[in-house]
Amino acid sequence: MPAVRNAGPWPIRALDAITRFGYGLALLVLAAMAVAYCYEVAARYFFNAPTRWISDYVAYGLCATIFLAVPDLTRRRAHVAITFLLDTASAARAALLRRAIALACAAACLAAAWISAGENLRQYRAGEETIAALPVAKWCVSIFITYGLLGAGLHFLRQAFERAPPAAADSPA
Repeated sequence: MPAVRNAGPWPIRALDAITRFGYGLALLVLAAMAVAYCYEVAARYFFNAPTRWISDYVAYGLCATIFLAVPDLTRRRAHVAITFLLDTASAARAALLRRAIALACAAACLAAAWISAGENLRQYRAGEETIAALPVAKWCVSIFITYGLLGAGLHFLRQAFERAPPAAADSPA
């Protein structure tokens, strides 16, 4: 039976809602990248009219897609994990290790998000743009990195204080 989606206090429900929205947005960006790339191929080879912007858009979209999806992957524990220590430890020790690992991951992600946010602000204040055929403000691309790291950090922090991990990951929807 799937987990109840509206369980927990409102900050947890809000975090889950934002995370699912970000994941949905990642899917939309990925679909738009596929459509844009197909358009580029058709424009280039059938009409001899290549675009100037699609390769840049696909690069920016790749960054956005990855970091919009990271918090949901963390929420569902769908990230890469090496679990041989947890698998061989006693239940009590595994619970302690799981909490320590989640806290370390939360600290790393939140620290990286803090650094990334500072860089976003610096890029914004300096008015920096990408070096591309059609430049865009750098912070418009790098803000997704901050979102992904912050969301992952918050989900790791949440996991550190859960009573017991779920038996299976939630569905992505």
